[in-house]
Amino acid sequence: MTQYAFTDWQSGTKPPKGWDCADAVRDGWTKKDIDDFMRASVQPWTPPVVAKTETSEKSTERPKESQREPNEQFEPSASATTAHKQTSALEEAPDPDKDFQTVVPAPRAVGASAIDRFSAIRNFEWGSEVEIATEFTNRIMIACGGDVVKADGKFWAFGPTAWQEIPDQKLRLAVHKFDGVGVGDKGAPLKIGKRTIDGVLSEAGTILSEPDFFNDPTVAMNALNGVIVIGPDGNVTVRAHDPEDKFRFTIPAEFNAKADRSPPTQSMLHKLVHGAFKGDPDEEDKINLVGEILGAAALGLATRMPQPKAFVFLGETASNGKSTIASLLSCLLPAGSVSAIPPAAFSDERRIVNLAGKAANVADELSAAAIAGETFKAAITGNPIEGRDLYRSAVTFIPRALHCFTTNTLPRFNGGLDRGLQRRLVVLTFNRPIPEKEIIPDISDHIRNSELDLLLGFAIAGAQRLMKNRAYTIPQSSKEALQGWLLLDPVNEWFEAHIAPCKDEPYDGWMRTGELFNDFKKWALEQGHSERFLPPVNTFSQRLKAMPNVIVKRTAKGSVAVGIKLSGGLSDERAKDLAQVDW
Repeated sequence: MTQYAFTDWQSGTKPPKGWDCADAVRDGWTKKDIDDFMRASVQPWTPPVVAKTETSEKSTERPKESQREPNEQFEPSASATTAHKQTSALEEAPDPDKDFQTVVPAPRAVGASAIDRFSAIRNFEWGSEVEIATEFTNRIMIACGGDVVKADGKFWAFGPTAWQEIPDQKLRLAVHKFDGVGVGDKGAPLKIGKRTIDGVLSEAGTILSEPDFFNDPTVAMNALNGVIVIGPDGNVTVRAHDPEDKFRFTIPAEFNAKADRSPPTQSMLHKLVHGAFKGDPDEEDKINLVGEILGAAALGLATRMPQPKAFVFLGETASNGKSTIASLLSCLLPAGSVSAIPPAAFSDERRIVNLAGKAANVADELSAAAIAGETFKAAITGNPIEGRDLYRSAVTFIPRALHCFTTNTLPRFNGGLDRGLQRRLVVLTFNRPIPEKEIIPDISDHIRNSELDLLLGFAIAGAQRLMKNRAYTIPQSSKEALQGWLLLDPVNEWFEAHIAPCKDEPYDGWMRTGELFNDFKKWALEQGHSERFLPPVNTFSQRLKAMPNVIVKRTAKGSVAVGIKLSGGLSDERAKDLAQVDW
């Protein structure tokens, strides 16, 4: 067969009869070339317009099951249906005086489910796994509308509004269709087994591999009727779904420009958020922060804030609403986009990989050792993390989830809470026990089922504040709670009680870090701190570097702490104790 190059198609030459994507690969086309060709050539099917007559209305009715052909797939065009809904919801003209603009979205592909329409197979020349994989790749791209990739160790197809994972079972069943296909001139039947299926899927993954595909999704909310984009000034624009946004979930609600951004007084959402913080001096700030948490998760902004945060919902009393408020994330976001991985499991590569593609992570276990881990910090800030599914190769992904943990008590930190971690944590306090007469059973289910548009509007308002301020609203009580948590750290507590700033070097020189450590340890044990929660001397020296006004320098007599002194000086007894220490 004559070679048909990509440049031939660009010049307007039509492909030879029977030419397909497998031939394109043979002729040297790249995946991008094939993508461009298919986007220009493959169009979604739209039902023909029929005149509205009595006869035509009857002819367009969905036939009964008994009237269909055995293999007939009678279903309305998903793209056409979506387009109709989008047009009716968004066709009003933009108003420059409003903080939103709308654009009618275009219809999109049907997505991963279309792999069931895997088409008929031609004979193979050799029947190798590479040849089968090339043909398999060609067929799933045609079946799924052209947008298929392999990323984060999985196959994905786009449509109708987001990228969907293609289930492993569906992929293997598609390869089954090659079983018995003729090979070579004699047409010997191909025998497909587990090893061949594994090999075909492995090579297909190589062909479609784009490891970094989901690393930088668009900062926007992906709703049913369009993509909600919030600008730096807080203005809202709604536009078409697009595979280049690289969203892996769709919020199960439609954007309504006229919907309330603040929950109406009689709504369940209003009763929940106001009931949880009723009577608090910073009630409004707390409610605003809840909206911003929802907005950051839905917008994909959590790890891309100038100061990324993890949120700890602290409620020491019973029935305080913290778990119900946290469940709003699962109400707003679709199934599969919220994980429940406690920090203690972050070191487990088989569990942490489940954080890939998630918008939020909500858990109720909080251990100090796990929070202080490097993986926890990477998850909050969006640094690459490596994990692996069971029986699969390791994958590296960029986490985008917002983290929310509920607890009754704040844990103590072994070795203290370093400054980097302090900047990443926000404590939201729940002080009010909800009276029994105010408790509404299953209130989160009511919100999910009946007030999702209000919840979306509440999240959009929070996202608008985030985009304008580039920072979360931090209530005064949250600052005080974090400061109290820091005092659970004996190093911070000792520093507050025993250290004073010092501009000029004392006559006997700056104190050695070892001397300060000995003073700290003696004080901590006197105060009843357990020795197992005290940092070793080398860690203590690192902690001193992070304290205000402190510079640790190496000198001839060892490491010294410049800029501070013991606030009360050394007692004779303590000076004697320190003098006896063998450094």
